[in-house]
This record gives sequence, C-alpha cells and structure tokens, in this order.
Amino acid sequence: MSTTPNPAATKTFMVLATIRDDTDFAEFTALRADEHKQLEVLRSAGRIAAHYVSPARRATFIEVIAADEEQVAQTLSTLPLARFFDADVYPTTPPDPAEAAHRARSRGAW
Repeated sequence: MSTTPNPAATKTFMVLATIRDDTDFAEFTALRADEHKQLEVLRSAGRIAAHYVSPARRATFIEVIAADEEQVAQTLSTLPLARFFDADVYPTTPPDPAEAAHRARSRGAW
C-alpha cells in the first residue's frame, strides 16, 4: 500500500503545534536531527509541504498533505518531536493556481 497521497484525493491542513510546558528540552534537543531527517522523508513522500518554526512563540507550523484529519494525525505521529507538542489541525483551501504552479515547479506535482 502506497503512503504517497493521491493528488486527486488529497487536501491540505495547517497544523499549529505549540511546545508543552513540561517539555524536557535536553531530550528535545537530542531528537532534533532525527526530526529534520523525518521531515525530509515526509517531504519526499509528498506528505509535508511547508514547515515554519517560531522559537519566540514556542510554536511550529506544518502544512500536511492528506486525505483527512486521521491521515494528518498518522503523519504527525511519525515525527520524533511530536510528543512534545499540542497540535491543532486546520483544514485549508486548495492552493490558488499560481501557488499550485510554483509547488509543481519546486517539488514536483503532488
């Protein structure tokens, strides 16, 4: 079974994840390299698009490409740092034609 989303059936979701107050930052820091590797795996598989970090607000924003929120949760659960975050998932509208063309040029079509 392929984990690469079918472009016709996929949607995008913006995930706002904030670091929990009880986070062990030594453990968090130790897992950073693993997190970056997994993000690259997910990007290559067409499951993650944008990823932004706001250290000042202890938050990260991840655009997830998935069929539904259950698939979003499955994708997020593969991230080593997921256990340190509380995540809110927001369904988004499809990208406009200019954004879709840009994404197709920069990453290949989803």
